[in-house]
Amino acid sequence: MPLPDVIFKKGQGGLGRPLAGQDFISGLTFYTGSLPSGFSSTNRIKALYQPADAITAGILNDYSDGTSATASYLITTAGATGDVIVISVKDIDDDGNTQTTQICSYTKQASDSTIALLGASIAAAINAGTQTHGYSASFLTATLTITAPKKFGIYLNTGSPLVVTITGTIAGTITQFTGGVFSKFALFYYMISEFFRIQTKGICYVGFFAIPGSYAFTEITAMQNFANGTLRQIGVLKDSASAFATGDLTLIDGVCKANDAVHKPISALYAADITGTADISTMADISTLTANKSSAIIGMDGGGHGYFLYLTSGKSVPCLGTALGMTALVKVSESIAWVDKCNMSDGAEMEVLAFANGQLLSSSAISDNLLSSLNDKRYIFAKKFVGRSGSYFNDSNCAIASNNDYAQIENNRTIDKAIRGVYASLLPSLNGPLQLNSDGTLSENTAVYFESQSGVNLDQMVRDGELSAFQTFVDRTQDVLSTSTIIVTVQLVINGVARIIQVPIGFTPKLS
Repeated sequence: MPLPDVIFKKGQGGLGRPLAGQDFISGLTFYTGSLPSGFSSTNRIKALYQPADAITAGILNDYSDGTSATASYLITTAGATGDVIVISVKDIDDDGNTQTTQICSYTKQASDSTIALLGASIAAAINAGTQTHGYSASFLTATLTITAPKKFGIYLNTGSPLVVTITGTIAGTITQFTGGVFSKFALFYYMISEFFRIQTKGICYVGFFAIPGSYAFTEITAMQNFANGTLRQIGVLKDSASAFATGDLTLIDGVCKANDAVHKPISALYAADITGTADISTMADISTLTANKSSAIIGMDGGGHGYFLYLTSGKSVPCLGTALGMTALVKVSESIAWVDKCNMSDGAEMEVLAFANGQLLSSSAISDNLLSSLNDKRYIFAKKFVGRSGSYFNDSNCAIASNNDYAQIENNRTIDKAIRGVYASLLPSLNGPLQLNSDGTLSENTAVYFESQSGVNLDQMVRDGELSAFQTFVDRTQDVLSTSTIIVTVQLVINGVARIIQVPIGFTPKLS
């Protein structure tokens, strides 16, 4: 038997402390016919914590899933000793800038006495520089076959990139590059790496799904269920073979709202191929939709690696990962377009800007009026500001009219967080007793308890600067005895966003 004493046992849960923050937990949904090595038909979703995790899971950025373009040079005349053959390719660097890559400059030796011997020597000269320029060659009979690096995808398939310059009498016939296919894994990796470039401490669940005959976007629910309802926002990249469709936004919105109904609220960012839209001004007006849980991303990098991927794939490479990362970075109440906080350029990526159809924002065809029109149509893209370095989103638009309460991403994220908080604090009271007064009305203690309990997590949102104020109220006279329903009214005062800063300015003879 222990010695007599006064013993204290520390209780847990009495303070009703708010949930730990999970606003940075995000998802990326991809559609593909070929799965990375770390995924399978029964294992389609993984949580990633850094770009290196993508590599470990087989989402490689080495273009190994691409197909090299090949070209050939049929040697018809071996020429004379001392003749020089220079072989070059007009390709691009990793930021999409055009360049000329010399892959061979060979001077014919006396030992190259036949076409076969000359061709073998030229192939050997090309292969000696493969570590530097990436091209390789083989020779059979009279044909020199040149294989391009896989990273160039479709880029070399058009035009006349292979150039052969002869000094002397060597002669032959060029067959230009064909057969290049771009790397989807490199595209997926780019989206993931862009997310982590912006939100370095984020968690990104990545899912790979079969390309459907028709899209329903139910994969969003599969992702949310896998993450146990913790996803706050998700990026959806439609397969590059399927073009952007305004109806997709409505479908995605419906899936998100179905998740809302089962206490797993989520917002979605949508991107798809718009290369078939030559003129960005012709994009449909999505302000006529009522899809407040979905947003359309039509911006793209125009001078970094994203642009390289656009040129080598021939398809849109929207800044979806960048937008998702920015959404995961800011508070739920903050706009992803906040200039002071949300510069997306690192000086290389997202520094030069484009639309996802390839039109550069610097093009003379892109006017301020056009940008305003696209914003009014409720799209999200990147833009510049006069006198300030960096790149910024135009706004945080959702696919719904601008005067709707939930017209912006931050409106939806704020109320979703409030709903999650109120749900968590009230759930323990579900099926619990309700103390009544003798006249059947709610007792004051019961009403105050529900008012207080429903505000536990909202208090934290106010302290964190995510809400300006809130109020909870329980009507004491409601008939809970016959309905077994207690109504707790919650009113939120959200933070404003300075979308327009108006400054009346002029001269005056004196200050008032």
